[in-house]
Amino acid sequence: MVWTDPEFDPSQPARAVYSVRVLEIPTPRWSTYDSVRNNLPLSTLVPAIIQERAWFSPIWCTPPATKMAKK
Repeated sequence: MVWTDPEFDPSQPARAVYSVRVLEIPTPRWSTYDSVRNNLPLSTLVPAIIQERAWFSPIWCTPPATKMAKK
């Protein structure tokens, strides 16, 4: 997946900061698979599905000086 910022203008000296939050599609827990595979009741101690999240870092973007507007 590729994302672009349609409002980003490299001729401006301002810096841009972006942050991304990634969520995976909810999936069954390993214990849910085991319960179904072994024909056992689902545990009431934990949710049957989980949704993983990715770690991220801010992305700083500063256009090169040659692309900034000359005043």
